[in-house]
Amino acid sequence: MINSDRLLETFLSILRIDSYYPNEDPVIEPLRPKLEAAGVQLSTDAHRNVLGFWPGNGELAEHDPIMLCGHTDTVWPTPGMEPVIRDDAVHTDGSSVLGADDKAAVAAIVEAVEAIAEAGLPHPPVEVLFTVGEEVGHIGSRAFDVSEARSKMVFVPDADGTVGGVMLAAPWTIAYKCTFHGRAAHAGMDPENGRSALCMAARAIETMRLGRLDEETTANVGTVNGGEAMNIVPPQAEMVWQLRSLNEQKYEQAKEELLAACTAAAEAFGGTVEFEQVGGTKGFRFDESAPIVERAKSAMEASGIDPWTSVTCGGSDANEFNDHGLDAIVISVGYLDIHTNEESMPLDQLNQLANVCCSLMLGK
Repeated sequence: MINSDRLLETFLSILRIDSYYPNEDPVIEPLRPKLEAAGVQLSTDAHRNVLGFWPGNGELAEHDPIMLCGHTDTVWPTPGMEPVIRDDAVHTDGSSVLGADDKAAVAAIVEAVEAIAEAGLPHPPVEVLFTVGEEVGHIGSRAFDVSEARSKMVFVPDADGTVGGVMLAAPWTIAYKCTFHGRAAHAGMDPENGRSALCMAARAIETMRLGRLDEETTANVGTVNGGEAMNIVPPQAEMVWQLRSLNEQKYEQAKEELLAACTAAAEAFGGTVEFEQVGGTKGFRFDESAPIVERAKSAMEASGIDPWTSVTCGGSDANEFNDHGLDAIVISVGYLDIHTNEESMPLDQLNQLANVCCSLMLGK
């Protein structure tokens, strides 16, 4: 039912737009006339999220609406990137990421609307939401007022793996900046009077459990910096670490262990440490039998795709919607090598994703 040529044209047009946060607004401009021509009523909130409501028609007009959501930002700037089509896929030209995360989803959602409208098919009410700043901390979805949504289910195409995947769970995450405070001293003449903040950070790292803690939990120290000169005992150092877990109890336990390791390390060298939370999301988990999971799997089957379920250790807009009481689940997009200069989007996956979006909108 979808028009694969039109879908590809839409996809290429928005890929060429550099939309690193906060420059996403131009992505909506070529999409606005497409959606409005189909009858979608668009509004933009104070945070630049674009919400569209498409009234239902025919015998499905009074059914409960569902929402599809994609984010319009990319992981880093893509100025001048020209997508290349080869080997039945859309590739980055190598100068930056492609942006299929998540512009493939955005294009597929728009094509689904256009295809259903063109075919004149009856459909339930549908909402579409295009968020901003997902890659830099779920800025748009975190600020989105869920009371504006009429839907009780949100489907977020924003996971890797071939189209057909339904992510049952996503992690609880948190990140802290730890600032260790010591005391400066001349490193050659008076080191005894110094309290090395870098030694505190090193001790903390030595005693932390890092890497894959278990099958559901990971921890990582991402950055460490500090010191003033080679002949000064460093009075201050900063360290940033992140924790992820698909199990809330394990998440809480590991968080306390990591904080305690930093405190103990500072005390061991006669210093102190300050903690500043610099990121974090609440996780979610659905049973296989949950209505939103069944709805997703049914849409896959209606599109001729065998559904599969898994979990994801990446956060997404779905984390924020669930945190605000709106059931949301992540489905796979089919992109490859995202967040790298080798990123690509197979055309068959793009078409399959659009068909799945159609099935979701048609209530199948």
